[in-house]
Amino acid sequence: MDKHILTFNLLALAGSLLLCAGLFAFTALPEEAAFAAQTPLAVEDFPDVDLGDDYGPISVTELMGYYIENPPAAKFDSAARRRHFGGC
Repeated sequence: MDKHILTFNLLALAGSLLLCAGLFAFTALPEEAAFAAQTPLAVEDFPDVDLGDDYGPISVTELMGYYIENPPAAKFDSAARRRHFGGC
């Protein structure tokens, strides 16, 4: 019985590895896309971001400026936070 279990597990593992190796070519990024993902861009080189009908397309520089001038609000005040200590 143990020989059959070991054989099944080894064949299932080998089949899974072969399936993954065979499908890897279809899921891998092309070399150009991988190289482009590693190359940083200047802020001015990014395309405009379309924010819908209300705001329209806005440049990334304007979005960064707005974020710097109006940072997101904290979720809670640090003074109001209570500390809980573990233990008995």
